[in-house]
Amino acid sequence: MKALASNLHLSKTQFLCLLVVLILMAVLAVSFVQLPTAYSAELAAPEKALMFLEDVVKVDLTKYNVTLVSNWVDYPPHWGGLEQEDVTYDLDGGNESSLYVTCKLREGMLHYCGLEVRKGSPIYAEPQSTNVLDVTQLFLERYRVYSGAEYITGMCNMLDRVDATEIETIKESNVCSSMLPPHSKVVIEDGVMRDIKAITVTEANVKLTITNIVDSYSVEHISFEWTYTVNGLDVTQNVVSVTFEEGVFKSLVNDWDLYNIGSSEVNVSREEAINLARNAAEDYTLRIYLEGGLTDVEFNLADEPARAELFMYPRETLTVYPFWRIDLYFDKFYYSAYGIQVGIWADTGEIESCESLSGLGGPISEQDSTETSTEQNGTASSTNIYLITAAAAIALVAAALLVYFRKTRKTATKPEAIVPEESA
Repeated sequence: MKALASNLHLSKTQFLCLLVVLILMAVLAVSFVQLPTAYSAELAAPEKALMFLEDVVKVDLTKYNVTLVSNWVDYPPHWGGLEQEDVTYDLDGGNESSLYVTCKLREGMLHYCGLEVRKGSPIYAEPQSTNVLDVTQLFLERYRVYSGAEYITGMCNMLDRVDATEIETIKESNVCSSMLPPHSKVVIEDGVMRDIKAITVTEANVKLTITNIVDSYSVEHISFEWTYTVNGLDVTQNVVSVTFEEGVFKSLVNDWDLYNIGSSEVNVSREEAINLARNAAEDYTLRIYLEGGLTDVEFNLADEPARAELFMYPRETLTVYPFWRIDLYFDKFYYSAYGIQVGIWADTGEIESCESLSGLGGPISEQDSTETSTEQNGTASSTNIYLITAAAAIALVAAALLVYFRKTRKTATKPEAIVPEESA
């Protein structure tokens, strides 16, 4: 210590002062980079995403080489400019497992996570139950702790009213021989289109819908979706959903308190809505992309069935109104198209949309395809950035203190000027 102080040309007091400052700065730097053990607004989005994977999905991140693929922020217009931050991770577990994860955070809160298994299966930190009800309940409880959303408790309790054997039973009725868009309400088996069988549980203003579908690739998809209701109408935008693919977590969506209710008054009956839809469909031109260009295709509508769904839908930013969605089916497939979907405002009777239903496309979506985003890619984690910044700050302050102490030392030891004595 004395030798170091001597080499730096510092007095004992100055050296001790410098040492104390450096220690305090080191402690401060460590406090910045240590990750808290609970969900916190101070955490950056990439850390929140990893915490979700570790604490909720129970992925053992120590078994993976974790790479931050991308991280960017945008402001979707259909959300009125609310901030959304997207985080994408690649998890490489060697020959045993490979995962690709996308998380979305709205105003700093995780509202979506999608997990794609690219190789093997996820490596978990603890054994997983084979009972999908048990898995879902445990998942929801961990998510409640992670997010602090107490309304999840009520949703979790609704699962107590469901028998696991029922979920297996409906799977037998939902085997699909042809591919349909995600979240389709129908299945096609041997060329016959029919409704998906589902389990429904209602409690107060919450409706739980459980589906179990086997797609044309023999892959099982189980979905648990809690929907907010008002006056018996589904607010399909305010939902919490958890999905599993072949028993493995696939996605979480939480938009529970996102939209406001503009009105729930219904002035158009089901029969009136179907008639309005048929009139609109008769004037519709079906265009199919064939041989490098769009071609008009003649079609015939089947007399039955016609699917009519009444729910709430956005007409203004983050505000929903009653809405009829009418699906009219063709008498057969016309290339990829199998019907026409018409959207009608149930309070005014105004036609909102009219478009084809297709295996290559889907029904109306609230996502704006013209959204823009500012992408900020990077593979360095926020923790590394904090460490580099803290180290640079310590180095700069230490250098400044050394310069200051050396200057003050020179000033203090400067010999006094020799003043000649006056002659007597």
